[in-house]
Amino acid sequence: MMLNDTQLLNHVYQSAEMGRDGILSVLKYAENPKLSQALRQQLEEYKNLQDSSAHMLQERGVKPEGISPMVKASSQVMSAMKTMNDRSATKIAEMMIQGNTMGVTKSLRVIHDYSMEDERVSDLANKLLETEQNNIEQMKPFL
Repeated sequence: MMLNDTQLLNHVYQSAEMGRDGILSVLKYAENPKLSQALRQQLEEYKNLQDSSAHMLQERGVKPEGISPMVKASSQVMSAMKTMNDRSATKIAEMMIQGNTMGVTKSLRVIHDYSMEDERVSDLANKLLETEQNNIEQMKPFL
């Protein structure tokens, strides 16, 4: 099944939202200043991706679809459980790498299913993919 612009833009929007939520759920535990700085930078990148995708969707007369409250709550509970006993920079970096790896996998699948209608949409999806891959690399030194 080929995806259209709107579907790909919603993927970017939701992925950026998930990334932001994931970072916000662990940022308060990041005591390492370098880790905290890296997470804040990633948060800003996700905000820009989310804003860009929302703008492109609005240009098409479509309201961005956020993540369902159920998925959001589930993700927050999972983060809380994972950091309950271990709030080290290593644990936080591991969680961020796992989240970004899932994001890379999903983005690759979605991009492969895109029918390439608008180059700007394709570029934005590739920017999301690149951001997720860079985030993984940025977290590796903290392991």
